[in-house]
Amino acid sequence: MLIVAYNIQWGMGRDRRIDLDRIARTVAGADIIALQEVERNWRAQDFPDQALRLAALLPGYDWVYAAAVDLHGGPGRRRQIGNMVLSRAAIESTRTLPLPARPVEGFVNDQQAMIEAVAGNLRVYNTHLNYLGEDQRLDQAQRMLALIAEAPERGGPVTAPGVAALGPEDEWIVLPDGKLPTMPEPAMLLGDFNCVPGSPTYQSIRAAGFVDVLELAGFAAHEGVTFPGSTPPLRLDHIFLSASLVPRFRRAWIDDVADGSDHQPVWLDLA
Repeated sequence: MLIVAYNIQWGMGRDRRIDLDRIARTVAGADIIALQEVERNWRAQDFPDQALRLAALLPGYDWVYAAAVDLHGGPGRRRQIGNMVLSRAAIESTRTLPLPARPVEGFVNDQQAMIEAVAGNLRVYNTHLNYLGEDQRLDQAQRMLALIAEAPERGGPVTAPGVAALGPEDEWIVLPDGKLPTMPEPAMLLGDFNCVPGSPTYQSIRAAGFVDVLELAGFAAHEGVTFPGSTPPLRLDHIFLSASLVPRFRRAWIDDVADGSDHQPVWLDLA
């Protein structure tokens, strides 16, 4: 199973050209695709609804989108920036989980969110943490980790403890085949964390039991670049696995050739 995490910077590449076809070519072939900074009706471009365009360019995937920022964009129109998950397996359920953010004097600060997507026996959490400061990232990481930890006990978006049967179809909520959405234990946390290995935010995620796949692949803390435009170039994008998924690890790498964004994709191969 191939998984890729990619902050696409709304498809703007190193050549300053917005090209979603290039993004689709970069991630094609993965079984699970986690994208950050996907826009819908945010700015003038050939395909203003980038989620729909990417879905069209990547046929054969089930997909969900979660807006982190959602503003009025005209009559019946929303301006959104957020995260997207595409999966070859059906996405049985999804939730948009807002993360804490607060104003920072002298800077533009946007809301961040994490999207939960359950596909098969796997929980996928696609996130994008704050770029301004470690204190905000730590707040977000604590909220994020708590939500992930309590999800199996909390259950899916529809629960019915103690209910022998879901009832006839004329009840107020109807589920296909009378099946409740599951909430499996194995979890994968991936995206743009805006933090380097060894930082307090990174360490808090590791302390919660998640394992960095690039660490499993032999990368040292100072090795690997996913944000080449910074000074110095930094590794800000990560894929973390819960302990039960670690035995399935095969390999992980950074695509340092992709030029469709200011970030580089991180790839994972699971058995």
